[in-house]
Amino acid sequence: MTSTFRARLSAAAGAAALIAGGAVIAAPAAHADGPACAGYLAASPSPNRTNDLNSIGCLLGSSNLPLAEQLCNTVQGPVAQVRPDRAAGACRLA
Repeated sequence: MTSTFRARLSAAAGAAALIAGGAVIAAPAAHADGPACAGYLAASPSPNRTNDLNSIGCLLGSSNLPLAEQLCNTVQGPVAQVRPDRAAGACRLA
């Protein structure tokens, strides 16, 4: 299970780095959208257990990158395995 998690985390980080042009992505500490996204996922009737990947997806979604919502959906959906409707709702909050 750990190797699967590491593989997903590596894939998410690699995709983010490629899309962001290799820049390090950092959200401001006072930014409230990332926590709103994470809170939405945590309040799910069946919460996803990959919290680190969810946090990365929410962070990407709350960034000011041109494809922020798509990045968030990619990390939340195929990588963190959040249901598509839950991922879309969380990424809209971010």
